[in-house]
Amino acid sequence: MQKYGGLEETGVLDEDTLVLMKTPRCSLPDVTESESLSGRRRRTLPSQTKWSKRHLSWRVRTFPKESHLLGRDTVRALMYYALKVWSDIAPLNFHEVAGGEADIQVDFTKADHNDGYPFDGPGGTVAHAFYPGDRFTAGDTHFDDDEAWTFRSPEAHGMDLFAVAVHEFGHAIGLAHTSAIESIMRPYYQGPVGDPLKYNLPYEDKVRVWQLYGVRDSVSHTDRPDTSRSADPPVLLDLPENKSTVPLDRDAPDRCSTHFDAVAQIRGEAFFFKGKYFWRLTREKHLVSLRPAQIQRFWRGLPANLDSLDAVYERPGDHKIVFFRGAKYWMFKDNNVEEGYPRPISDFGLPTEGGRRLRLAA
Repeated sequence: MQKYGGLEETGVLDEDTLVLMKTPRCSLPDVTESESLSGRRRRTLPSQTKWSKRHLSWRVRTFPKESHLLGRDTVRALMYYALKVWSDIAPLNFHEVAGGEADIQVDFTKADHNDGYPFDGPGGTVAHAFYPGDRFTAGDTHFDDDEAWTFRSPEAHGMDLFAVAVHEFGHAIGLAHTSAIESIMRPYYQGPVGDPLKYNLPYEDKVRVWQLYGVRDSVSHTDRPDTSRSADPPVLLDLPENKSTVPLDRDAPDRCSTHFDAVAQIRGEAFFFKGKYFWRLTREKHLVSLRPAQIQRFWRGLPANLDSLDAVYERPGDHKIVFFRGAKYWMFKDNNVEEGYPRPISDFGLPTEGGRRLRLAA
């Protein structure tokens, strides 16, 4: 245990080891029990297996039930990018299927769920995945639905779903646990690992997956690959900050007694803008938070003195988001402003005066 937890191997149940025992972890064993020719049982590393095919399907079969922050689209996007971490460097291709059987079935479940690895409530074991092979569960990945799954939240606010998914999908393609401190395949939860759009696997993990599958053609041993292989990857928007910890200004509006400056549908969700704030309604028609979030905390690049918006919309062709205020407009890709903005609304043939009246008339 000390070895796989990155502690000095003293064999003594010291304070650091007691702390490690309470650290959330993957529920797959670090070593397995096997029987030697002499009839004695010994502990060995799991035998490495791999997929014989290179095109693998995946599906989120069941979703978190208790999370008010992670909608279904966010969960699916996080699974997409966690798998992409591995396919970016190895000759594996993952594609999502809408129903039926999939090579990698993803489930959020609780307690004893009939696979031999029961979950134990919050903390403790948080997820597991099955190695490739002939078993009908090969590749299947299970997350404990009793955990408070989060995304881009402070470490103390729950269990980062992307970090755990990268680890579990490592198992799903054949990697066992390792004691290397820098590896994502350490069995103990390490907290958030960063932006899913920019995360780069530690070199230890790259070498291990290369040993199984070889190197993807577009990858050097040091560079990230060209990410243009996926024609239409899912959009992964930032989530508003946990508003229970962010005090609101006195001018924060009451959603029940105000009119809105603009309403927009973005990524299938409804956004209601008022002043420098907005509310967000998920596809399941749940408010992400009863309290409004600040527009500038979500879309970075709008002016610091922004006090309201005139109009917002998502372009259907490339899914970029356009904000209008006065005689200017801004173009965003996801949460980041495009270079060269703001620009004048005269680009659209609109006069630079009276832009708000024209919008309302339209």
